[in-house]
Amino acid sequence: MKKPKDQLTHAQYQINHKADKDTLTVNKWIGTSGLNVQSFNTTPIKLLQAQKTARELLTHYPQLLTQHQITTLKSFNKLMVCKRTRALLKPQAAYPVLNISTKINRQLFKLNKQLNKQLNKQLNKQSNITGTE
Repeated sequence: MKKPKDQLTHAQYQINHKADKDTLTVNKWIGTSGLNVQSFNTTPIKLLQAQKTARELLTHYPQLLTQHQITTLKSFNKLMVCKRTRALLKPQAAYPVLNISTKINRQLFKLNKQLNKQLNKQLNKQSNITGTE
């Protein structure tokens, strides 16, 4: 039997229960982001950023990537999966991945800008047509 001082009050139990539930939710979210929950606290931030970015680029924008970029991103992901190789990686290993990300973001910005110009032209034409009737 537990001593009275070792027993949790109802409020303490609720706090612990909520903390456990929140931890599970966060772990699921981290996992869906492509990151390893067990190594999250020990891996340098630059490597985590690069891992997340590499996964996003490969899943969402493969059509904008060259074959060399795809190979670079996949090899980085392979290195990040294994605990031993991840421990050997220095934060500088993230720079090629982050540079690819910057390049793709610039391409996306240009494409978005072009699409907005085309859309604005079409809207102006439509407003001119409906305004003259």
